[in-house]
Amino acid sequence: MKSKFLVAAVSAGFLFGAAQTALAADAPKAPKLTNAIAKNLQDAQKAGNAKDFPTALAAIDKAKAVSGPTPYDTLMINRFAMGIHVGMGDLAAAGVDAEAAADVDPSVIPDTDKPNVYKPALQLALNAKHYDKAVKYAKLYQALTPPPSGADLGLVSQALYLGGDYAGATAIAQKNIDAATAAGQKPARNDLDIVLAGQVKQKDEPGAEKTLEALVANYNQPDDWGQLMGVSLTTKGMRDIDYIYMGRLMFLQGGKMRPEDASLIGSTASRLGFLGEAVQAQKLGGQGFTDPGPKVDADKKSFPAQVAAGAKQNGVYNVKTAEAAYGYEMYADAETLAKQAKAKGGVPDATEPDMVLGMAQAAQNKYAEAAQTFASINQPNPASARVVRLWTYYVKAKANPAAN
Repeated sequence: MKSKFLVAAVSAGFLFGAAQTALAADAPKAPKLTNAIAKNLQDAQKAGNAKDFPTALAAIDKAKAVSGPTPYDTLMINRFAMGIHVGMGDLAAAGVDAEAAADVDPSVIPDTDKPNVYKPALQLALNAKHYDKAVKYAKLYQALTPPPSGADLGLVSQALYLGGDYAGATAIAQKNIDAATAAGQKPARNDLDIVLAGQVKQKDEPGAEKTLEALVANYNQPDDWGQLMGVSLTTKGMRDIDYIYMGRLMFLQGGKMRPEDASLIGSTASRLGFLGEAVQAQKLGGQGFTDPGPKVDADKKSFPAQVAAGAKQNGVYNVKTAEAAYGYEMYADAETLAKQAKAKGGVPDATEPDMVLGMAQAAQNKYAEAAQTFASINQPNPASARVVRLWTYYVKAKANPAAN
């Protein structure tokens, strides 16, 4: 799993401000700093606020030089140093400071300060790839009352995962996903990534496929589409026509297609007489089937007449001609013929007219209409039902791009 952790979230203002809490007049009562150290930290605070970092660091060095510091003095010196180094953009040095602060005996740290000690230490440890430390701080952070929630809990989950505690990470991430789903909200990408990675490691293929669907439905990213469509082509129960439908989605979606997938779709299309799809598969590296080019050239000469004859033909003729029209990228004609087939009926697969109709609408950027069409399709075959869902995810994402 790729880490989605963003160091930008560790703002200098947050870290430096958190370190200053103990010096604020209205702060909860905390252990008293040694006077000389308190004065130097106040000087560091003033210089840091003015972005005079050399002067701030000099004040920190003076604080460190005071003899006989208490554990609380050491804690605060490191917290202030961390904030200054973050302000300078020196995250490596800030990480050293943050770890030194977080490694102090927990009994020394006031309860109200602990979130501001453990969270930045966790963030900076992740940034430095100190995953053993990140796990330690994540567990300390998680044990606080109240415990972290939302994005902060996702940070804990990420640290556990990268530190090798896959079960602990997955449990937290799944809890976040369930809560977001129950609230009608989009699950965090990082939570879905963690659950997926855990499922892959545990060889939970059904679970991983379900999570991939959630990623596609919520984030509409090409890499996720490529993985899911590749997996879907190997699903038990796929009908020949489902391979055609999946191929059309892959062509329209524009994601990466492996040569073996293009060959599977092209071979199926060639065998069934879907010449347009065979041509597209061939262009994407599909092999192992007869070059469809000559047949396409011959068929296209008579195809306008075939389309025109649709009004006087039965539903079966209409739907088969609609399929061919779609393959030849004659999407408006495919839509008209599919509607005719649907109205006349008599098609062996009652879902076929709606499938062609929805796809033709999608290809014409009529995404809202396509979503309604796909929503009306009740496909009892689980593999075929997944194909319908994937088309639905695609058109909904296209209809509402700002939501992804």
